[in-house]
Amino acid sequence: MRLKTLRMWRYFKPVAFLVAGWAVCSAVMLVLFSYHLFDFRGGLPEVEIAASQTVAVDEVEDIKSVEIFAEGASVEVAASADIKEVQIQLYGPGYMHQRATWDLNENGRLTLKLDRYPITANAYGSRYEDELTMRVLLPKRSYDEIAVSGKRMNAAFYQCRGKQLNADVAYGSIYVHKADLQRMNLLSDTSDISIERSRIHYLNIENNAGDTRLLDNKLKYWNYYSKSGNLEALTSKITGVWELESQRGDIHVGTRKWQHTNLLLDLHTDKGTVTASSKKKPWKKTIPEAVTEHDLLLLEGRGENMLYVNSVEGDITLDTVKFAV
Repeated sequence: MRLKTLRMWRYFKPVAFLVAGWAVCSAVMLVLFSYHLFDFRGGLPEVEIAASQTVAVDEVEDIKSVEIFAEGASVEVAASADIKEVQIQLYGPGYMHQRATWDLNENGRLTLKLDRYPITANAYGSRYEDELTMRVLLPKRSYDEIAVSGKRMNAAFYQCRGKQLNADVAYGSIYVHKADLQRMNLLSDTSDISIERSRIHYLNIENNAGDTRLLDNKLKYWNYYSKSGNLEALTSKITGVWELESQRGDIHVGTRKWQHTNLLLDLHTDKGTVTASSKKKPWKKTIPEAVTEHDLLLLEGRGENMLYVNSVEGDITLDTVKFAV
C-alpha cells in the first residue's frame, strides 16, 4: 500500500507543486489587486501616527478645493477611495503635541494649517523642524484646486485628481505621484521637484536653482524655466508641446523610443553644447545630419508634437534611455 502511495505521489508530484504554486501566486495577486482596488490610504506607507483629526463638516461634498499652509514641516496629500471624510494625521520625531486647524468658507474652500509652527512649538528648537509630517487624506474625487504653500517645507502629492494643483515652496522638495490633473503649477526657489507617472494637460514649472526630474508622464503642454537648476525628463515618447528654458542649468530629455512622424525638434544653447544621439532607425542617420555644436533643428512629418529647448550656458542632451515602467 505504501509503495503504491509513493508511486502515485511521484506521478502527481509535479501537478501538486503546480497547483500549490498557482494558489500562492493567486493569493499574492489577490492581495495586490485588493490594495489597488480599495486604494488604502492613497498608496501611502503605513506609519505610527501621533495624532489624528477628522475635519467636521456637514457634507464632504461641499468641499470643492483644499488649501494647506505649512512651515518647516512635511506635508503629504493623498486621495484615497477608502476615505469618506477628510483626515489629518501628524507624525514624526518632531511632533510636540501640535494640532491642525481648519476653516471651510461659503465657496467650499477648505483651509488647513498647523495651529503653531513647528519651529516655535518644538521644544528642541529648529534641529527637528523638518521631522514633523502633516498627512492629509482626501476622498478620491475631482477637486477644483489643491494648493500647498510654505517657504521651507517638503510637499508630496499622491493620486490627486482635479482641475488644478498648485505648490509654492521656496526651499525643500515637491513630489507628485500618479496625479490626474488639467493643470499643475509648481513654483520654487531651490527645491528638488519630482513628478512620476502622472497625466497632466498643462504643466508649468519654475524652479530657479533646484533640480527637477520627470519620469514617465503624459503631458499635453509643458512650460519649464530655471536659472541654474538641472532638468531630467524621461518619457516613453515626446507628445504635446514642450517649451523648456534655462539660463545655466543643464537639460536632459530621454525617450524610450523615437517617434519618427509628427515631431519638431528645436534645441539651442548659446554657450553650452547640444548632444543628440539615438540607436534607433531612422534617427540614427537623421540626427547626426541635423545637429551642430549649439543647435538641433529637425522636422519629421507634420510636427504636431514639439520640443523647444533654449539655454544660455547650459548643456542640452537628447537621447534614448531605458527605465522601469
